[in-house]
Amino acid sequence: MTKPLRFPLIAATLAATALLAACGGGDDDPSVEGDSSGDVVAKYIGTWESDCYADSGASAKIRADFTKTSATSFSGNVVAYGYVGSSCSGPSVKDENVLTNLSMNHAGTKAIAGVTADKFNGAADQGNGKLVMYTDGTTLQLGDEDGAKDAEGYANSFYDSRYTLKRRN
Repeated sequence: MTKPLRFPLIAATLAATALLAACGGGDDDPSVEGDSSGDVVAKYIGTWESDCYADSGASAKIRADFTKTSATSFSGNVVAYGYVGSSCSGPSVKDENVLTNLSMNHAGTKAIAGVTADKFNGAADQGNGKLVMYTDGTTLQLGDEDGAKDAEGYANSFYDSRYTLKRRN
């Protein structure tokens, strides 16, 4: 069975459960270097992080580290960090691997919300799926996997700004 990739949905669930576990960890690992080549995936390579968002007295943010594996593919991991309080300050009390051993392969482009987004076929330890991504170089938008999809199974819209990631490096 194929499961769609869901970066933000799992992270939002983490925010609600962040107070329940205290296993340490932190989001201060070194950033992944960007890629200045002209390859189709180069603009996605590096470290990305969401803004802090609050949920039920806790807070969370998402970090994604992507490394190029070829001109048309990349690999990486996505981790959600949970914090006590609503400001994502202090050490994280929970970190959860949202997507591990992620492998993304470029599958073309499509127009969404007035921009040309990239389509990817992906696989991770947590499942396989199709994802739409767009970056202007500083922010990364993800296709809304819970919304309407086109005939090929790719999202027709982006998640709201709460789940927009920003380039960390």
